[in-house]
Amino acid sequence: MDRIILATGHAHAFHRASAISALKRGYFTQEGLGNVDIIATGDDDLLISRLMEGTIHVGLDPRPHSLLEENAKGTSLYIIAGMLNNLDYTLISTAEIKKIADLKGKKIGLVEKGHGRDATWIRLLLRREGLDPDRDVTYITNAGYGSLKIQGPRLRRGDYQAVFLSGHYKRPELFAKVREAGFNILAERSETHPDGLPDRVVATTGKFLEQFPAVTIKILKGIIRGYRFARDPKNSAILRELYQTQNWGKEGFGWGEFDEDLLNGMVSSARILPVDGRISISGLEEIIDEWKISGKLPENFRKEQVLRLEFLKKAVEELNNRYGPEGYE
Repeated sequence: MDRIILATGHAHAFHRASAISALKRGYFTQEGLGNVDIIATGDDDLLISRLMEGTIHVGLDPRPHSLLEENAKGTSLYIIAGMLNNLDYTLISTAEIKKIADLKGKKIGLVEKGHGRDATWIRLLLRREGLDPDRDVTYITNAGYGSLKIQGPRLRRGDYQAVFLSGHYKRPELFAKVREAGFNILAERSETHPDGLPDRVVATTGKFLEQFPAVTIKILKGIIRGYRFARDPKNSAILRELYQTQNWGKEGFGWGEFDEDLLNGMVSSARILPVDGRISISGLEEIIDEWKISGKLPENFRKEQVLRLEFLKKAVEELNNRYGPEGYE
């Protein structure tokens, strides 16, 4: 292939940083690929449509539920690796809300329109407590970035009674700040889903896999080397400089103020990128079950019909033989 286009749906810097690091360090070239471009569509649905059109070859961060729904319709879209499984997330509430069951009849703030990772998690949490996520609560979208600085005033104002705080802040220090501000912590995702919950995955089309199986493996090797580079604490200064100097666009740092805490959190959060590109299977199964209950997937849908992990297995095997289980150079 003369030109390979990899893309994220989100414009956020964190979604692109490891892949751009891989590109800058020549990993894709070293794996035998020609021109590789990394772009951000700025919209998750646009990423899916352009994958189907073939104008984007591999999606670096599509939301798994979008792929599940499209696959169930017969669209040839497949998950070929994981991207985010274990990013921390904290559900906080106003003082009168003591437990998740207390949210019945209340309002919950969601970071964005559509269906972000906070929306998936809250559905699962509500369902576990016997609540109907479609009927028992009201969602307020475009709540803004998940920082206490932004969300504290909105909770006090009564815009909603619960909202999420981003994984890009240091824990457990964050918990103390939440309680000092007079709010309650209802759930921490590392506790509710210790095996992870797939927020973002790597995906492509069946046509691309059939036409370019060797290229797919090379792309995955470049992506995973980027994950491993970003995860390595000794590269924190390089990653920090990338965040500070790269032109990420107007939404590159989300909806919040890009302060020192957020920068530190984005650098340290790279350590949750999967060293072997894995996807949380148990988390995917729970999402599938929830989507069946809510009528978004047919009862006979199976995870196997959306997973094509054989290319990942080959890519990881080759990298491990060359560099070791966490090596990248």
